[in-house]
Amino acid sequence: MKGNWLIALMVTGLLIAGGCAHKKHLTRAERAAIEAAERQRVQDSIEAAELKRLQELEYKRVQDSIAAAQAAAEAARRAMVQTLLIPRMTLTIVMQGRQFTTPASMRWQRAKGAMVSVQPIAGIEMIRIELDEQALLVIDKINRRYTRLTYADLEQMGFNADLNTIDGWVDEHILSRKDEPQLLLQVSRDGMSGSAVIYTNTMQVNANVNLRPTNVELYRQVTLEQLIKGI
Repeated sequence: MKGNWLIALMVTGLLIAGGCAHKKHLTRAERAAIEAAERQRVQDSIEAAELKRLQELEYKRVQDSIAAAQAAAEAARRAMVQTLLIPRMTLTIVMQGRQFTTPASMRWQRAKGAMVSVQPIAGIEMIRIELDEQALLVIDKINRRYTRLTYADLEQMGFNADLNTIDGWVDEHILSRKDEPQLLLQVSRDGMSGSAVIYTNTMQVNANVNLRPTNVELYRQVTLEQLIKGI
């Protein structure tokens, strides 16, 4: 009887050991499967992130290409405009504590220059501003005086101006917004400021403009400050 009990105990021990060994074997297999699944999940996540990055890069490339094409088309459209006539605009100028608002008109020709005519009373021209390849000329038609400022002079006053700058300014601020009924343009430097309201329904592109410079031989040359005080 005692021998049978010992045999039974041994068999039970063997069965338990075998069960534990079988259970340990299954746990390793499950762990291997879990690890494999986790590696696959990480790999899928990396591939998904890379795919998203590539898609975003491609989207940005397409958008940049569209924007570049639109900009090129707009630049080509603007380049086709060689002259501009603005027969109706309103200027407001503040300089040395003085302010005045007056009707005016403007003529512009690409790479040639511009001319602004200030007509405060019944279309009578009082001031003319001319810009050419070299300088800006401000002419007091009433008192027959003028002042001449080179683009270097204007730069010292804080105004970055030359024909390329003026052409770019017309392209950006006027031609690109020609469908608006009115344009408000403003400039301010060191106590001097100016604004212009342009009525675009009167604006004419590629019009026949005359930029023939004013003959100032019979005018008296003065400084800008002297000219302003005398107006």
